Amino acid sequence: MALAVNAGARLDRLPISSFHYRIFWLVGAGMFFDGYDLYIAGGVLASAIQTKFSTAPQNLQFISLTFVGMTLGALITGFVGDKFGRRFTYQINLLIFGLASLAAAFAQDMNQLIACRFVQGLGLGAEIVVGYSTLTEFVPPKTRGRWLSMMAFLVVAGFPVTALLGYLIIPAFGWRPKPKDIIRWKRSFRWPRKWEGRRTASASSNCL
Repeated sequence: MALAVNAGARLDRLPISSFHYRIFWLVGAGMFFDGYDLYIAGGVLASAIQTKFSTAPQNLQFISLTFVGMTLGALITGFVGDKFGRRFTYQINLLIFGLASLAAAFAQDMNQLIACRFVQGLGLGAEIVVGYSTLTEFVPPKTRGRWLSMMAFLVVAGFPVTALLGYLIIPAFGWRPKPKDIIRWKRSFRWPRKWEGRRTASASSNCL
């Protein structure tokens, strides 16, 4: 007669170890980029209108279909995760999101970008559900609130990162930089005068 093993109770009794931190950072990395991709639209859409790539109604469609995709993704992934497991579901979410992001990079017009964004939304919504539920299953109840709050912090940390990168990249390269633009910027880049002397002195000492 086979003995039933209560794995959940066993996991709840485990002390915090490197195993929990590894789970947290693996799931947290995906959740961070989930938040990053969600917040990045704010800076990019304004620039897309400025360059005539999109219009205001298209921007509204872009935002709306993102959240429609997230809603559907979050709804579907709960059933899929219960049937096939969290790990499999998480990997499928990343695959869907990654392929849609790659396709979005080559979108020729705003309509194609909107379609790609909808598919991205499916992966984004699903990842939020799987990320939080996976962490909940592994961390003990005594410290679960702490772990989930740190996970939420990683998600919203995507906002200041997108704001900073948008501030640095969009004015210099535009919202959709091409490799030739980056190469041209690198060739035309000049160090500030106060650093130039240090750089020259350092190069001279290396030669000696």
